[in-house]
Amino acid sequence: SGTAETPGVITMRLGDLVVVLNAAPTTADQRLAAPAGKTYALHPVQAKGADSTVKRARYDGESATFTVPGRTVAVFTLR
Repeated sequence: SGTAETPGVITMRLGDLVVVLNAAPTTADQRLAAPAGKTYALHPVQAKGADSTVKRARYDGESATFTVPGRTVAVFTLR
């Protein structure tokens, strides 16, 4: 919480997973420091699923930024 937080977005790190819940209508970028030398990918269940919106979710390792479309919950796992 606080003034630097993105309204409508909750980001959680749960062990090897990062969950981004974006309740806002627009795409959200969330920065979260990744463990050194690690990168994240969309969870295989979501990556292979039928939801084309969640498949647009991504992680940029250079900026340590998770990008999640509006009104989407994306689960990322360490590679």
